[in-house]
Amino acid sequence: MKKWVKGDPRYTVTYDGKTYMFPGEEQRQMFLKDPAKYVPAMGGYCTVCKVEMNKAVPGSVYYAAIHKGRLYLFPGEEQKQMFLKNPAKYANADLALGGNCPVCRVEMKQENPGKPQYTVFFKNMRYQFPNVEHRDMFLKNPAKYVSNSN
Repeated sequence: MKKWVKGDPRYTVTYDGKTYMFPGEEQRQMFLKDPAKYVPAMGGYCTVCKVEMNKAVPGSVYYAAIHKGRLYLFPGEEQKQMFLKNPAKYANADLALGGNCPVCRVEMKQENPGKPQYTVFFKNMRYQFPNVEHRDMFLKNPAKYVSNSN
């Protein structure tokens, strides 16, 4: 679609503590099939503000950008332009553990890279896993695998 369409309260999904509204059941089902594909970076918080000030500042749909298929929201034009001038600096501000698997870290004491196709959002951070089994272990008890050192 790539355009903003007002959601209908009859078609909602709560994911990672946020409620998303969709214009219809078809869009709702698309989201449910692969939420990580549609959730904005950092759950809608500004990645530029995170990197530059280590602050969680809510973004706005009025200052949005799509980079490599991901949606980024910014509180103003200044942050949006900073991102567009240097997306590599800001694009992965929400990638926990540098993309390594938190389950591997806890259960095997190893740093193993995750894969984008096994991505989960938890508390506005993006966690990646090498396979569906590790992803599912995480989903059963995220608190076991997440620490303040992410």
